[in-house]
Amino acid sequence: AGLARDLLGRARMEAAKRGAQSMFLEVAEDNGAALALYRGAGFVIVGRRKAYYARPGGKAVDALMLRASLPG
Repeated sequence: AGLARDLLGRARMEAAKRGAQSMFLEVAEDNGAALALYRGAGFVIVGRRKAYYARPGGKAVDALMLRASLPG
């Protein structure tokens, strides 16, 4: 229903209102839905934390660090 997109948009507006110039977040690289949301909101990958998240069965997944510029 667009709740996540709305929440992200509100967080970005509030951060900009408080003087932030950019926003950073992390997401597991196997979280396709979240990655699509963040990329659609203008976030780009700026880093990676190797094997950051543990998954069942001992599998490790990288964390992607994302950044988006905020309106100034």
